[in-house]
Amino acid sequence: MSPESRMPDYVIVGTVLRPHGIRGELKVAAETDDPQRFNRLDRVFLRLPDGEFRQAQIEHVKIIDRGLLVVFKGIDTRTAAETLRGATIEIPGSKVLPLPEGKYYYFELIGLQVVTQDGELVGTIKDIVSYPANDVYVVATGERDILVPDSPDIIREIDVRNRRLVIHPMPGLLD
Repeated sequence: MSPESRMPDYVIVGTVLRPHGIRGELKVAAETDDPQRFNRLDRVFLRLPDGEFRQAQIEHVKIIDRGLLVVFKGIDTRTAAETLRGATIEIPGSKVLPLPEGKYYYFELIGLQVVTQDGELVGTIKDIVSYPANDVYVVATGERDILVPDSPDIIREIDVRNRRLVIHPMPGLLD
């Protein structure tokens, strides 16, 4: 499978938290390392909690301390904004920005086989949990899940092309 074929159709870049004010402005949690990218987007897709999926045009974005304030065209009242509460803001996978060498999107890592330096198969990454210190890979072994910290002491190689993550397990990590 080529890396391009793993690209999801849409990638979440934000989540609507709640209306802000009475003129349709929305408080949004950015789910991107670069909240400034919202200033370069004019059209996005909204996936509402009820499953509806629709295109939306961004009229205005303001970056604030704890997220974003966003105004979409046609959403100009608090009542209209309330209908978007909980919606994810998504962009086509083809619009994902390239990352620097050695950095990966979560969707690139989900599904990687995890092996030890000795070649022993540990399992498959099924989820990634972010913590302030580092990410933790949730590895499904078939019997249980193992938590593998994204630490240079443990992670020896990430090979997205060959769908493999090589670890040096600390004592007790695989027990």
